[in-house]
Amino acid sequence: MNKEQLIAKAARRSGMTQREVRNGLNAVIETLVEAFENDTDVAIAGLGTFQVRKRSNVKKYLPKDGKGPVKGVKGGRVMYDISDRRVIKFNPAPYIRREYSAENSSRLIELKGEEPRK
Repeated sequence: MNKEQLIAKAARRSGMTQREVRNGLNAVIETLVEAFENDTDVAIAGLGTFQVRKRSNVKKYLPKDGKGPVKGVKGGRVMYDISDRRVIKFNPAPYIRREYSAENSSRLIELKGEEPRK
């Protein structure tokens, strides 16, 4: 589902116009971006928590051209420093996590007449 589909569906459910929903959604997105720029975590009840995490310097070996590994191409590798960066981590609310994991969990199959292996 893309943004326009989300807006259309929310407008139908709420009885609001698509323009009103779009303006509200854009305001929420702008507010989230401002919070992330200020390293502020955002918790939305029923949805989940957005956390701004800082990742420290990492040294990695990459090909000399810096474009990443190419299958079948051999060449020298150089160590690059990947500088500090911020990433946004999303933790879904427990309700969403339970619903999603219940649908996609692998189920154990019991074989009749056999004892479970230890």
